[in-house]
Amino acid sequence: MTETKARLLTLFFLAVFGLAATSAPAANPFRGSGFQLDEGDAALLEAAAARLYKADDVAEGTVVMWQNPATGNKGTVTLILNHEHNGLPCRRLQHDIGLKGVRDPYRFTVDRCRTSDGEWKILAP
Repeated sequence: MTETKARLLTLFFLAVFGLAATSAPAANPFRGSGFQLDEGDAALLEAAAARLYKADDVAEGTVVMWQNPATGNKGTVTLILNHEHNGLPCRRLQHDIGLKGVRDPYRFTVDRCRTSDGEWKILAP
């Protein structure tokens, strides 16, 4: 995947998961790029990821699959690393997203860390 795609994916997920100041539709950096996830896709992706970052005993290498029959989009989330950042427990997740009609999947990696109040936040790049 190109560096541009990786940056666009990071921006998209920051927008979708509430870390950007604007709403996700207004901040969609993929408009015109062919990368389209609807709200259902994003919800399925987030639910799959949450199964990995919220659990205390998930082994590295565990894969959770998601699929949206309504759009034909699907993907996997893989826990690739349990680690700490500034004393916070973190999970590094690899997302592989297959879009209907697109040959190559999109891949991005994101770190989620649990704050002192128990909330999981995306670690900004």
